[in-house]
Amino acid sequence: MPSIVVNQEPCTRCGACIALCTGRVFERVDERVEAAVPEKCWLCGHCVAVCPVDAIQHSAYPVSACPVLDRDTLPSLDGLVAAFRARRSTRVFRDRPVPRQVVRELIDLARWGPSASNEQPVDWVAFDDPARIAALSAQAVAVLAQTAQLLRNPLLRPFLRLALGAERVNKGLESADSFERLARRAAHGEDPIFFRAPIVLIAHVPADDYFGRDDAVYAAYNLMLGAQRLGLGTCHIGYFSVALDRSRGLRRALGLPEGRRAEVTLVLGYPRYRFQRAPMRRQPTLVWNPRQ
Repeated sequence: MPSIVVNQEPCTRCGACIALCTGRVFERVDERVEAAVPEKCWLCGHCVAVCPVDAIQHSAYPVSACPVLDRDTLPSLDGLVAAFRARRSTRVFRDRPVPRQVVRELIDLARWGPSASNEQPVDWVAFDDPARIAALSAQAVAVLAQTAQLLRNPLLRPFLRLALGAERVNKGLESADSFERLARRAAHGEDPIFFRAPIVLIAHVPADDYFGRDDAVYAAYNLMLGAQRLGLGTCHIGYFSVALDRSRGLRRALGLPEGRRAEVTLVLGYPRYRFQRAPMRRQPTLVWNPRQ
């Protein structure tokens, strides 16, 4: 349980900490604001971040470790939109290693993404050994090719439908062509999974974390945007996640700690080509208060 104290001398009784505290830690007591139930703290840091006079002393968030926001350094909305549009998925990389220190900086940046209940569950494993990356790619291709064979087998299909459900099997059949295409490309010496990227990053979370997938995606997107600003390219590798779901051996090959589940796989490297324009994207539909 954290130690939380409201220093009454500077406190202005504005009530911001009371209003923003999801755990309902703070209460008004005889015209004072008190940290009445610190054991309910979610460790989100909102109270320290919002207090205009630094009246809250929180053992998990010392003021010295929580810098004042410099709003002059924040990008404008136009600048933020430009960064969003500049990010592209990269699958063709230069033969240039990415320094490990740069990877560490990006992992550090990724932690600022939101997480459910402020659990901050996302950790990472990184591969920069070309032999390990090639082996993981080959194993993933083999898993997907075997999946395609099983789906194509008319004798097994009824049993698969019983075990997995008809909808899932039909969806898998739609992917069988692409799985077989990956195998053909690998047979011709390509790396159709990781594209010979110098770095493969895998975000992992506790295996029983209900919202872990969401938290990993938020963290990964922070990393992808930061990488773009450093002149690096990234790509989210969905095929590898599909293979992981179908192979215990491939999951073991990642060397994740016990009780952890891989959620997002990214490749990282210096792009061989520089994008010059920001292509259009589909305009999403927006419906207000749809009828049931």
